[in-house]
Amino acid sequence: PCASRRLPVPHGRVGGILRLQFQRRVTDRERTEVLALSRAGTKELARTMDVDPISVPYSTRSNSARSAFFLDHMLGRNTFALLLAMSGQRVGGAPLLSWEHDRDRLSDSVSLLTPEGEFRRQPLEADGLAVCAGPRGTEGLLVEIDRSTEPPSYLGRKYAGYLEWWRQGRHVNRFDVKPIRILTVAPDERRTARLRQACQAATDGKAGGLFWFVSEEAIAKHGFTAPI
Repeated sequence: PCASRRLPVPHGRVGGILRLQFQRRVTDRERTEVLALSRAGTKELARTMDVDPISVPYSTRSNSARSAFFLDHMLGRNTFALLLAMSGQRVGGAPLLSWEHDRDRLSDSVSLLTPEGEFRRQPLEADGLAVCAGPRGTEGLLVEIDRSTEPPSYLGRKYAGYLEWWRQGRHVNRFDVKPIRILTVAPDERRTARLRQACQAATDGKAGGLFWFVSEEAIAKHGFTAPI
């Protein structure tokens, strides 16, 4: 019954509404506010509507935070794919031939030698794979949408894993594309610089052409002509 009626927003109860924010710099200058009902808000809403409180869903702050994070990440991935497709339609752009973000398709792993002389499995999972018609023919672009939730040291190990994965030619067997780049899209220039430094440290600066970095701020300002 709640889905078919206009729900009044409960007032007068502390903690009735949870307010969370997320930032999409590519499309919105200001932060977007996300509202969710808490348990107390659910009880007030049920009382106002004279319905059973069990019929009104509610959220906890931790669940709402996770939901906002996943929504933020999904919007970032999908917005990037749309912008890439539109950019490819312009004169001089690289036409987007395909885009996929299936986790099973993009998940892989590689063994890395640790400083202690042991091999350790490094999981690899990009957020998207774009296949474009580039000047040298078909080219692949693995996309990592960074939300500043992982320390640069962790992503440095992931970059080292990508380098070994590329050296083994695993991208050719898995995606059937030979030229490939790994693009990290970070929220701002400061985070972009930190991740670029982490990548250089983890790979000894031996794979500058394989890894590209750009910030959402730069894409919003320059589009896909932003320096990488």
